[in-house]
Amino acid sequence: MLLSALGLLLAAGAASASSLDYPSLSTGEILLAQRSIADSSAPAPAVERIPLEAPTAMSAPHSVDRHRSPARAALMNLVLPGLGHLYAGNKRGLINLGMEGASWVTYLYYSDRGSSKEDQFEAHADDHWDYDRWVTGCGCAGSPEDSLIQYFHSNNKQHYYEDIVKLGTYAQGWDDPANRNFNRGIRNDSNNFKKNARYAVVGGFVNRIVSTVDVLRILKNRSNALLGDDTQMRLHLRTKPFSTENSLGFTITKRL
Repeated sequence: MLLSALGLLLAAGAASASSLDYPSLSTGEILLAQRSIADSSAPAPAVERIPLEAPTAMSAPHSVDRHRSPARAALMNLVLPGLGHLYAGNKRGLINLGMEGASWVTYLYYSDRGSSKEDQFEAHADDHWDYDRWVTGCGCAGSPEDSLIQYFHSNNKQHYYEDIVKLGTYAQGWDDPANRNFNRGIRNDSNNFKKNARYAVVGGFVNRIVSTVDVLRILKNRSNALLGDDTQMRLHLRTKPFSTENSLGFTITKRL
């Protein structure tokens, strides 16, 4: 009886279905739909995240140089040429350091040779020029030339030895003209050695100026953030070769 009633209900349901009902699906289509629903509801696979490393000196080779102080680099090069370049990370400073060392070696060598020759011509003059011989031969005791040479002998040895060999006024004090000429030659050698020593000093001075200007040029574009557009640094140079009247300085001004 139960089976008969169920059959009647299914028949009635089929008879009452309208054209708006969904069409019946096959077994294969139902399985595909279930698989699609299962795939969409499954959790997404975990994605491995690779942490980003902080930039290093290798990835940013100019990050250090960009923050070097131009003023400090310039001061370093004024003290020791090339030191400011190395501070800024530029190996060109090794050349300036080499030139600085060469200038000092040259200066010490020629200065020593000049002093040695100076001692030599002074000792030679003491042996071959005599004051009593000169003042007796010329009969000029008490003259201005006599007073001058005595003053130089007591207060200025450099002028004393220079005058007795260079000025004809004191030629009679030499025991032989050949010795006077020989002494003049030794003195010329001494002067030439000392001149070369001064050349070395000038070379070292020029090396400082060139290296300072060069390191400022290198750091110019990197220093705007440090000095600012309203800050300026200027070099002041006054030089006379072979003279002690040399000066170097710089000023930093900031507009308010």
